[in-house]
Amino acid sequence: MKDKKNIEKQVLDWYNDRWNGRIFPFFQKPALTLETSLSTGKYPWADEEAVEILDEYFSRFNVDRQNFSFKKYWPNEEVFMPLNFLRSKENKWKWIEPEPLTLKMLVESAKAGHWLYD
Repeated sequence: MKDKKNIEKQVLDWYNDRWNGRIFPFFQKPALTLETSLSTGKYPWADEEAVEILDEYFSRFNVDRQNFSFKKYWPNEEVFMPLNFLRSKENKWKWIEPEPLTLKMLVESAKAGHWLYD
């Protein structure tokens, strides 16, 4: 049986060591809590980073990603509408608010061995 407290520490340590970098060299690393969102908030990931980070997460913590929906957390990243203002009102691209993907979600899914939130 998995040690659930140990998994929490492992996920938080992994994220902090590998991906929680300084925004600028003279800034401190952002403080992490289980409620830290990785897709919304002050320091969201870009979709290119998110793909790499999540691939590593699912592999490293042996989490089945079958029910994971990337578009739920990064719904706007692949959309490019340079002349959106010329489109009719019905066809204009609209911003879709991303769902928060938190460190707690990563921890709880690692404990379960599969993605719990989609």
